[in-house]
Amino acid sequence: MRDDFPLGVKELLAKRVACHCSNPGCRRVTSGPQEDPARVINIGVAAHITAASPDGPRYDASLTAEQRSSTENGIWLCQACGKLVDNDTLRYTVAGLKDWKRIAEAAATREVEQPLMARSQDRNLFTKIEKLMPELLAEMRKDLSEHPLTREFIVLSKFWVYSSSKERDTVYFYEDHPDLENKLRILQNYRLIQDIRYTNTPRYVISEKFAEYLTGI
Repeated sequence: MRDDFPLGVKELLAKRVACHCSNPGCRRVTSGPQEDPARVINIGVAAHITAASPDGPRYDASLTAEQRSSTENGIWLCQACGKLVDNDTLRYTVAGLKDWKRIAEAAATREVEQPLMARSQDRNLFTKIEKLMPELLAEMRKDLSEHPLTREFIVLSKFWVYSSSKERDTVYFYEDHPDLENKLRILQNYRLIQDIRYTNTPRYVISEKFAEYLTGI
């Protein structure tokens, strides 16, 4: 027995993200015209965040059938990303997919509100950045979700001794992110972060535009 989505839920999931894949590193358009003027091509899927049946990925036995087939348990993806997230449940978690969904819906809202040129430039920029440094952006996104008012971060080696007067510093380690200096330089070039070091320790501040993208707020 599967708790599949009704047609109305599928349509709602697609429209809430403007028929784009919700994977922030993909954002592929999932619908378009067929040669037949009365028909459309669709390469999108309404994917379950927690599985529709007990043998599926990320199944949550605590949900009712209604909850399992509701909009809250769905995410709109292209077919490739739908297959991807179900093949690696350790990497693509419930929390991670909910983050994707929130970010994609926020991006759709901005696209409705912003001028065409601005939203096209933003979308192309962030798609490029996601492909260049997905692990770094995932860690930054996680830190901002836990501390939404934080904008500063420092960069360290795990072998360095560092002391700070602050209660908590957001830290990214060179050992965790290959070519971290080059990645940060690219973010600076696009004015997504700014170098504000005042000691020998590299320190940066995230722009509000970048923070809004990472958090989906």
